[in-house]
Amino acid sequence: MDFYKTTLRCGAAALESASLMMLSVVLLGLSGCKSVEERIEIQREEVEAHYPQIFTDPSRLPEKVLDWETALSMIDGNLALRTANNEIINAEVAIDRVFWDLVPQLTMQGIYNTAISEFTELSSDNFNGNVNALFSIPGFVRLRMDYYAAVLSHYAATQQYELTYREEVLNLYSLFRKSHWNRQESLIEDLESSHPTFTESDRRELAFARKQRENELWLAVSGALGCHSNRWVLVGDQLPEIDYMQSDPAILDTDTFGGLYTTIQALELEGARLREFGVKFQYWPQLDTRVYSPSVYLFSAGDRGGFNFDAEDIRFEASVSMKLDTNLSITHQLRETRRSTDLLKQKLYEEAEERVKALVETRDALHLLEDRMTRLAAKESLFARLGKPSTYAGFEMLNAERLELKKERLALEREADALVPVLWIADDSRWQVPAEWELAD
Repeated sequence: MDFYKTTLRCGAAALESASLMMLSVVLLGLSGCKSVEERIEIQREEVEAHYPQIFTDPSRLPEKVLDWETALSMIDGNLALRTANNEIINAEVAIDRVFWDLVPQLTMQGIYNTAISEFTELSSDNFNGNVNALFSIPGFVRLRMDYYAAVLSHYAATQQYELTYREEVLNLYSLFRKSHWNRQESLIEDLESSHPTFTESDRRELAFARKQRENELWLAVSGALGCHSNRWVLVGDQLPEIDYMQSDPAILDTDTFGGLYTTIQALELEGARLREFGVKFQYWPQLDTRVYSPSVYLFSAGDRGGFNFDAEDIRFEASVSMKLDTNLSITHQLRETRRSTDLLKQKLYEEAEERVKALVETRDALHLLEDRMTRLAAKESLFARLGKPSTYAGFEMLNAERLELKKERLALEREADALVPVLWIADDSRWQVPAEWELAD
């Protein structure tokens, strides 16, 4: 008895060694007989090929003037929008996949069977092969659920793309405004550097800070456009006029304000409802159908080959089964899903509350900012009417006051530019949804 156990263990060990050997051969063949280090080195070379572009000084790139409309037409090339668009494509494929999965799938199998002693003597008589057709026929309810879930995912992807698009447009708008701020800051710095007390060391630091701002802006604009091959010169003369100071936006009207956010939240709730329905579906009787037949094509040991497909051999099988929740596993899943849905509703409610609160506070802040700008305009008008001072001290004081007014104006503009996007992104009347996103019922 021990002899047979020993023989069996030796045979199993030999089989395991042979399997590992064959697996190693296959893996080596798939990897092209290269080690991990060699493969990583190849990938490193591809990464390092982009380094000259990464370390390029923007001032050495060809200059390209960029207005608002041109920049808006190029924004689809950035990474965020390409990623969001890829989600739409994947969702469209998933819809088609629901029906493509109904197409029979062919599988091919080949088996070579011979004694170890005759392994080197290859013969077609020892080879068996077949081609099988597999049919997947889900129940009507399951098919309808899968299709509905795929369409829901596609609709969610389009809405997320719209939100990402708005965010990227606002980011581009802020970059154009930042370019304006940089120019204004440069003018102020030029005035300050013209003072006799300004040293050469101060001028070098000022030049370095200015170049830093320009490089940061170039990098941000290149990322927003998905293109790093030009030195961008932003022209903000045609920027859209967004004025929420004079008007009072209807921030509580979801038909015109915040509708996209509401839709995205509704999609999350619908997804939660669908998950709950999927758990409940386990209580229902399950209808399983199968279509099967012998191999479509068969080759066996050289004695028999060709198509062996006979309609009389095709069998249809349907079975109905119902799971009885005796261990309460489905019940526990259902309770857990409902608890998650309740938490989701609470989270969405709090997010909506915070969003409305932010909109109200932004609107009020803009109204206060309008008052501050009015007072600043009155001061600027007063200083503009002042004549030239008669003394050098008076001249210095007047220039210092005017410089402070310029800085205050720039600070108020920055503050307004930070507040406007909060209202703009939620103002559905200023955005147009592409017609191709409208799904048929």
